[in-house]
Amino acid sequence: MKALVLLVEDDGRSAHKLAQMLREDGYTVEVATDGAAAIGRLSRSPLPNILLTDLNLPHANGAAVARYARSLRADIPIFVITGYPELATQLEGLAPEPVVFTKPLEYEQLTAALKALQG
Repeated sequence: MKALVLLVEDDGRSAHKLAQMLREDGYTVEVATDGAAAIGRLSRSPLPNILLTDLNLPHANGAAVARYARSLRADIPIFVITGYPELATQLEGLAPEPVVFTKPLEYEQLTAALKALQG
């Protein structure tokens, strides 16, 4: 079964390209372009297997999205891709700790982390 990834990214081009690459690697990907849309999607079944989010988002930031996802499933893997790594302090207290990648994203690092989830 393919893992369902919720990708939250407000830059449409980046979201489209990353979603395309993940799909080519065998993931099912749904895209939300702001924090409110992501929270709305998390409120519906099925809950994604993986949350991949930016931090600096309109309507609700990535930390709020991550906290909401964890309130629904305490062990959901969370990967953060941000151009502002100093904002990662917003994620303090989340356990297990989200994995933070800085932009520009090294896609190979992300896929290695995703593959590590599958054992």
